[in-house]
Order: sequence, then structure tokens, then C-alpha cells
Amino acid sequence: MNPQQEFMDETFHMLAQPITVLRATLELGLGQELSGAEAHRMLADCLLVVDGLMQEMSIFREYAGLDEQPMLQTCDGQALLVQAVDEMTPVAHASGVALHFRAQAALIECNQPMLQRAIFVLLDQMIARAPDEGKKVSIALSPCDDGFQLELRPGVPPGQRQKLCRKLIQFAGGKAVRFASGCTSITFPKSDYRYIPPVSSAGEQLLASL
Repeated sequence: MNPQQEFMDETFHMLAQPITVLRATLELGLGQELSGAEAHRMLADCLLVVDGLMQEMSIFREYAGLDEQPMLQTCDGQALLVQAVDEMTPVAHASGVALHFRAQAALIECNQPMLQRAIFVLLDQMIARAPDEGKKVSIALSPCDDGFQLELRPGVPPGQRQKLCRKLIQFAGGKAVRFASGCTSITFPKSDYRYIPPVSSAGEQLLASL
């Protein structure tokens, strides 16, 4: 069985459990005379189950849509991470989580849109599950023997979201993806090409006038 088919089978099995709970809760409520407070509590419980189902379905839909291996290109890894951290900082602050960021200049081979999506999913998951004590998430990018290593702490727990993260990272060009209890580490190959940032419209006008 290929990994994608295995993921789909696991997802359908996982979705069956909350659907069964939801149905049983509704059947129990319909079979009893409930007070207003009891009915409100039952509907609140059902809403939590539905919210969880919607989150899992969004993961399944995104995973199932990853059909082809996107092309890799030279990317400024440091700038990409700076942008990702800046975008997630308000989310972290709203959750009472501090983001600790450290990155050296790094030209890596990756698919930039896919890597941006992977970093977003990773940070979103780590912020949501940051331990109460300390409540911090750290992101570090540094050179290693095989290129550059990205480390994110704390780690992402096993589950469907971790599988989605692995798939996104692999499609983004990440190698040696490791999920441990306290750390997620990814190696990206070093690019041998000189990175030239996109020319702005003002720069294009200047070049045209020369």
C-alpha cells in the first residue's frame, strides 16, 4: 500500500469514530426529555465534535491534493523564515506564546510556496500545543554537513497533522525530516547558485532607462 492510500485509509477510520460519537449523542438526546440547560450542553458537545471533524477534513483535503512533486529552485531561507515568523507573531502573542527566532544566511534548494505552507502548519500546531510552562516556540536555521538544518521546538505530536507536515516538507525539498517529542528537524540542500531577488517595478523602470 502506498503512503497516500495508507493515509486515506487511516483518515476514514479516524473520521468514523467522532461521527459515531456525534450520532450516539444526538440519539441519546432525542430519546430523553431534556431541560434547556441539558439541551444546550448537548448541542455544545456536538459542536465541538463537528469542529474537530472540520479540522481533520481540511487536513485530509490538503494532503489528498498533493499529487505532483513541485519544482525546486534557489531560495533565501533566512528571508523566508523571517516572513513566516512575522506573520505568525500576532497568532503567538494572542495565545501567550513567545517566538524565539535565530537564522543564518542560507541559500537553499526548495519550493518556496510549499515551504511557506509547511512552516505555517508547523508553527500553527506548535503554538496551539505549546506547554503551559514557558510557553515558547523556537525556530533556528543553521549550516550543517548536508546543507542547512531547520529546527523547531517543541516537536509536533504523532497524528494526521504530523503526516501532513512531513508531506509538505518533503514536497518543499526538505530531506531527513525527523519528528521527535521535543524537536522537529529538517535538512535542506545547499544551493550552489547565486540568489538574485526579484526586480521591483521601480527597478525595472530604472533598467529600462539605462
